[in-house]
Amino acid sequence: MTDQGTFIPRRVLITGVAGAIGQVVSKHLAKRGHTIRGFDRHPVTNPTDHHVGNLRDRGARHAAVAGMETVIHLAAYRNDADFMQVLLEPNVIGLYEICEAAQLAGVQRLILASTMQVINGFAERDEPLAIADGARPTNHYALTKVWAEITGDMYARVHGLSVINVRIGWFPRDRIIAQRIVNSERGRDVYFSQADTERFFTRCVESPTPRPGECVTLFAASKPTQRPRFDLTAAEAAIGYVPQDQWPAGIPFSVADLIPDGGMPNVV
Repeated sequence: MTDQGTFIPRRVLITGVAGAIGQVVSKHLAKRGHTIRGFDRHPVTNPTDHHVGNLRDRGARHAAVAGMETVIHLAAYRNDADFMQVLLEPNVIGLYEICEAAQLAGVQRLILASTMQVINGFAERDEPLAIADGARPTNHYALTKVWAEITGDMYARVHGLSVINVRIGWFPRDRIIAQRIVNSERGRDVYFSQADTERFFTRCVESPTPRPGECVTLFAASKPTQRPRFDLTAAEAAIGYVPQDQWPAGIPFSVADLIPDGGMPNVV
């Protein structure tokens, strides 16, 4: 397991900070003593150092990465959609733009958001999927995240950055997503709680590994309720992440009334 002893505060840029995961991560890292800067198309009050802009704006993105040691890149269109009209600019070009700006600015570590959807094409099996099994996307959104992982690997090998690709589990942003998790056969096994999200990204920022020039791709989720669908031990070995929660622990709203394959009674 990687060392978790010495705390070193970092200067961290979070793109897509206005999103659900961005808000959770930025608040938690700030509480731990890191200096947080946000970048998003939308204004937010957290963090106070926040840049409003578009990744296609060269001046805006270079101003955002200036002086940062770590970049957590969450900005993306997060659903499947038309590749050319919707996904290409934010998920492919935007990803390239932030990686290039980061390496030019001397950023030490890139943390790139991928998705568990990159493995949706694998048939169900008894043993958990490992990173070594590769990717098998079934939609264009997941395909853009395979691109993100390969891009991260290239920036580590060619430009010497430390890179972590994060295959994010099912994070319930609201009760609608929570209902989908309840309805899904494997949803509760790939659930990613708010508290475990905080833990995972904390380890991404604070872990001494991967070293410069190294890239790791990791699954990020909480503990399964039935059986593991993918291997979480690699995250423990690489950055010291150990999930603590299991569905429905860690959700900041009540899910007691959610019914499998049904609706959400008593919802106002």
